[in-house]
Amino acid sequence: MSDTNLQVQSLAQLSKGGDWRLALAHDRDVHALIWITRGQGKLLLDGRRRGLGPHNAIFVPAGALMALELGRQCLGHAVLIPAATSLRLLQTPCQIRVRDAGAQAELSALIDAALREQTLARPLAQDAMEAHAALMSVWLHRQIGDAAHVPPNCPRQRRCRSDFARC
Repeated sequence: MSDTNLQVQSLAQLSKGGDWRLALAHDRDVHALIWITRGQGKLLLDGRRRGLGPHNAIFVPAGALMALELGRQCLGHAVLIPAATSLRLLQTPCQIRVRDAGAQAELSALIDAALREQTLARPLAQDAMEAHAALMSVWLHRQIGDAAHVPPNCPRQRRCRSDFARC
């Protein structure tokens, strides 16, 4: 991947044919928004091991430690954003379980539109992809601000909302 180009990849492309490439704890020099649409797995993010399943959005800032163990049935995409971007992205890693069907469709549509721009390689494709990435960032900020993502009876409910962590 070029250091200046935004890129959309399937999870299979992200692992480059070796599941171990994602399963070992590592950091990346790009920001990553990972959208799981099918299957289950385990995630190591921000020092915590968590389960993940369908309709999980994972944001990993550049330089953050992560590991993904994906099951054989797992499908999804990763949007890789250069670290030197001017987009307003989160500074901390987060995992969001998206329960609202409208929000799920919205993120899927944004990723599909960015992938279409990448595939067709029309003039100004990178500009269009950056615009879609900006909309993904807005979507992510809106989802984090939504109290529906905080599990009920969470003893750390206030902390969950402030540091964007899942209980």
